[in-house]
Amino acid sequence: MPVPGCRHRLSRSKVEGGLDVAYHIYTEVILKLGKLPEYTEMMQKLAPYMADHGWKLVQALQPVTGDFRKLIHVWELGEFADVERGLAACAAPEGLTILEPMADIVESETISVMASTAYI
Repeated sequence: MPVPGCRHRLSRSKVEGGLDVAYHIYTEVILKLGKLPEYTEMMQKLAPYMADHGWKLVQALQPVTGDFRKLIHVWELGEFADVERGLAACAAPEGLTILEPMADIVESETISVMASTAYI
């Protein structure tokens, strides 16, 4: 279903009661100071890799004001099963190679599986 103002299609599935639900992964990343260039390089490899495993990066945001170490990502999922597919891809040899620099770059990361609301 197209959403006005968005360049992508929301992935939707029916849940109990017939409600259409789109699933997304929402991440908040806090970088170590001065590590944005290294993180950017890693994400340029990770985003296409994850897209091949069901996670499409549709928003990558950094602050104009506030905590400049904080980044927000929104990943679109084709279906709920893609949560597990994407996490398994991170644990696969290629995923581990891409993510290897994270320990030196990222201070913390919070990952949430999100579902669309009934009002949009």
